[in-house]
Amino acid sequence: MQNDFDHLDVPVNKTDPQENEEPMLLEVDTDIVTENEDMESEKEETQEEKEMKPVTLSIWRTSKSHGSCIVCPVADSTSMRVLSDEQWTMIFLSRSIWVPKGARCCSNHLYKGHLSYEVRQLVKQSKHAGSLDFDDPGALENETYKIITGFDRNHFNDLLDKLTTMRNSGLRSVRMALAIFLAKIRLALSNRVLAWVFRLASKRSVSRICHQVRVALMQDFVPYHVGFQHVSRETILAQHQTTVTTELLTNGRDQVVLIAGGTYFFCQKSSNNEIRRRTYSQHKHRHLVMLMIITASVSIWESSEFHQKIFTDI
Repeated sequence: MQNDFDHLDVPVNKTDPQENEEPMLLEVDTDIVTENEDMESEKEETQEEKEMKPVTLSIWRTSKSHGSCIVCPVADSTSMRVLSDEQWTMIFLSRSIWVPKGARCCSNHLYKGHLSYEVRQLVKQSKHAGSLDFDDPGALENETYKIITGFDRNHFNDLLDKLTTMRNSGLRSVRMALAIFLAKIRLALSNRVLAWVFRLASKRSVSRICHQVRVALMQDFVPYHVGFQHVSRETILAQHQTTVTTELLTNGRDQVVLIAGGTYFFCQKSSNNEIRRRTYSQHKHRHLVMLMIITASVSIWESSEFHQKIFTDI
C-alpha cells in the first residue's frame, strides 16, 4: 500500500508526443472544412455560369467599306484617314452608332485629329444594317448559312480555314468572298444581283471575287481533298469502301470498287469562239458542260474530262 500511489508523484513530461496529437487533429479537421467550402463554392460558380445567357443588343453601325467616308458621300478619296480608337469611341458614346474597325472619313472632317460635335452628328447609319453580314460569325442564323451557301455555320468555317493564301482587302474580307462564291454556285444568281445583295460597287467586283476564291480553292483545298492524288489505295480500302461493296463486287479483299456517274450542265452560248465550239454538243444540240463524278462508297472525285478519257486515265 505504501508504494501504490507513487506513480502520481512523477512529473508530467511536457514534451510527450501524445499530448501534441490533439492540436494536430484539430489542424487536420480545419483543412477538411476549408476544402469542402472550396468545393461548394466551385459548384455554385459553375451553376451560375450555366444559368448565364448571352444578351443581344441591337445597335446601328456605319458602313464597313474602306473606300467611302462615314460622314459624307465621297468615295475613294485620297485624303481619307482611318479613324482612331478614341474617335470611334466618341461617336459611339454621343450617337450610339458602332464604327467598325478600319472605317475612314475625309481629312477635312478632322480638326487637330478630332471630330467636332457637328461632324459627329452627320455620321451616317448603314442603310443595309439588317442585310446579309457574313463578317460577323454570329450575325446570321445557321439556317441562313444553309440557304445562302449550302453549308451550315460549322462547315462554312471549316472551309474558310482551308483558304490560307487569301487575305482581307479594302473591298471584302475572306469570309465575305467565300460566301459570295458559294452563293453564286448554289443559287445561280447574276453578278448584278449578288452585287446588290452583298453591297458591292458593281458586278465586276463579284466577278473578281469569284475568280480569287476559285484560285484559292484550287490551291489550298482541291489538292488535299479532291482528286486521285489526295488519298492512297490503302486508305480507300480501309476507310472508304463498305463491306457490302467488297462482298458483292470483288473477288478479293484488296480490290478497289469505283462508282462513276455523269450529268450535264447546260450553259449559255459563249462569245469566245474556242469555248463555244468545245461546249456545243452534237447529240443534245445545245451548249453544255459534262461533269463526271467518280467515287468510292463514300468519297467523291470530280473531273471535267469525258467518259473515255477518264477511264483511260484510271
